[in-house]
Amino acid sequence: MLNNARGSMMRRVLLLVASLSLWAVPAAAQQEKFTLRQAVEYALEHSPVLQAAQAEVQAREGAATTARSPIYPQVDLFAGFSQNRFPVGYPPATPPTELRFDESLFRGGARLNYLVWDFGTTKFELEAARERVEAAASTLGRRRQEVVFDVARTYLGALTFEDLIRAAEARRKSLQALVERTHALVEGGRAVPADELKVRTQLARVDSDLAVLRSGRRSALSSLAAAMGLDGRLPQLVYSPPQTAAPPLEAEPDQLRLAYASRSDLAAASHALAAAEDTERSAQRSRLPRFNAFASVAQYGAGDPESFVDLIAKVLPGLNPPPLSLDNAVADWSVGATVTFPLFDGGRRKGRIEQAVAERQKAERERERLRLNIAREVRTARAELQAALERVTALEESVAQAQEVLRTEQLKYQAGKTTINFVLDAEAALLTNESLLSQARRSVSIAALALDLSLGRIQPETLAGHGVSDGGQPAGKPDD
Repeated sequence: MLNNARGSMMRRVLLLVASLSLWAVPAAAQQEKFTLRQAVEYALEHSPVLQAAQAEVQAREGAATTARSPIYPQVDLFAGFSQNRFPVGYPPATPPTELRFDESLFRGGARLNYLVWDFGTTKFELEAARERVEAAASTLGRRRQEVVFDVARTYLGALTFEDLIRAAEARRKSLQALVERTHALVEGGRAVPADELKVRTQLARVDSDLAVLRSGRRSALSSLAAAMGLDGRLPQLVYSPPQTAAPPLEAEPDQLRLAYASRSDLAAASHALAAAEDTERSAQRSRLPRFNAFASVAQYGAGDPESFVDLIAKVLPGLNPPPLSLDNAVADWSVGATVTFPLFDGGRRKGRIEQAVAERQKAERERERLRLNIAREVRTARAELQAALERVTALEESVAQAQEVLRTEQLKYQAGKTTINFVLDAEAALLTNESLLSQARRSVSIAALALDLSLGRIQPETLAGHGVSDGGQPAGKPDD
């Protein structure tokens, strides 16, 4: 029974350790495969770029809270104790009949200050802080779109290597079959041994290319993990064949208007400009007076206070005034208003105004620069998408021709009407064209996504609209 109890306890411990291990492993590492949509969703949750942008939004929200605080009453509690050489009178500025004197003095209370009017100085500071929050939130939206694009582009780049590897493996099988046929022809005296050597040499080149492609795929997968914010082993990707489907291009002026209206980074620049304008207004208003109201209540106390009459009796004992009995503690309160006129501050306000004017001009130039960059990005993305579509059309024709040439050369070689060199040249031409076609088809999807990014409308749910499918079969293993 003791052994059974120990075995049961050991199983429980092992089960607990296994559970904790699974809990500690990132969710992405527990999955067997990753679709593009899952990769994008993981990146949106774990990307350090987005986490930093979110922290910036929170920091600016804190700054906005700080800027808003002066419009509310400011209440402070205070307490203190002092030991003096000579008796100190308290409460201050009270009639002699209420005045008390003692070397030790305790005091405590509350003080309230309220900004009544400052000609909009605080108001514009608050508006500027709110605009900065909106700018940070818009920047966060743009960062999300950039992360979606980076992950999709890197994911498709990894699948491009998969396309090339599959094409090379197909060619390898074809060359392997050609090696066997050539060997049979050599054995039958219908071909020379040099022909078999040439085929084997071409097969070795394909094997070398496969090694390079697999290394490139590993590098692409590492880039994908970095773009996703994944610290660990990347699950197997889901392979989907490249497609050439792309939405019809709208007119360029319409797309430019859409980009100007949709780009969140341009919205962030507009909010930054508005913040700079409000900061300049606030700096200009800081030259004007401030009106404040205040109220306070205080409690004073001492160990053994003396009255004003007692002090007079000590100085002039001949007067013999009647003793005056006072409590040790006394309360006081006051209310009022103040007006502050700024006269001279060593140039602080002047410097603040000059800085605000320069920041506003800088924000104007930045916004204009961004508008020009948006127009350039839209035009560039349109041109790259059109070029990718044209390359696909041309390469599809080239691949069809290369397939026919290879088929013809293989038949002629089997009939003894040509040399092996022509067959190998046709094999190499077909492999090259198929590789270029695979890259061109992937580039169509990437260019379409780049156009959506330039227009400010790329989202995880729009990926399927560019021939980017979540379906398919597992791609090659990440560690191949």
